Amino acid sequence: MTQLLLLPLMVYAACGLVLSLAAHILSLFGVEFGTALFFALHVGIFPLWIPVVFLSMKMASGTSRRDFWKVALSGCPPWMRYMTRGFFIYAIVNFAIFFFLAVGHPSVKQVSGAPSAVELHGFSGHWMAFYSAGLAVLTTAYRRGLSNLQRHCPFGHDVGWSDKFCPTCGASIPADSSLS
Repeated sequence: MTQLLLLPLMVYAACGLVLSLAAHILSLFGVEFGTALFFALHVGIFPLWIPVVFLSMKMASGTSRRDFWKVALSGCPPWMRYMTRGFFIYAIVNFAIFFFLAVGHPSVKQVSGAPSAVELHGFSGHWMAFYSAGLAVLTTAYRRGLSNLQRHCPFGHDVGWSDKFCPTCGASIPADSSLS
């Protein structure tokens, strides 16, 4: 039953991703949005990421930092992993471009009013990255099932996703093919 709660969150993340992608594309043509949509997309990441952080902490417990994203995205389709990685790389490149454009752009310095197309373009790159990552982590949790987020040895002890032997009883842990 609690797994069904993931479905509305997945729809929420997908809608945020589609809206941020639309805002990003429209900003390329100089279209400016109202403050309400800008604020909603910006602040909307936080309610999404509260459950995403808790789920990813549960999934990645006992995992090295290096393997975090490998575990967090292990249950989503390959295209979703590539999309999420691509959006994060794009967000970094887009932020660098935004930084250099914003330095000399007069509309970025405005204190009030609707955000400029340059500001919308700069922020929407990050929105796409975070909404897509949230969608991917929620998809992994949904496909694994909430009771299977933590890996277990054959005797039921919690083990990390990269463990080959149970730290409690020493039992051999079969390799998980979804992490390759």
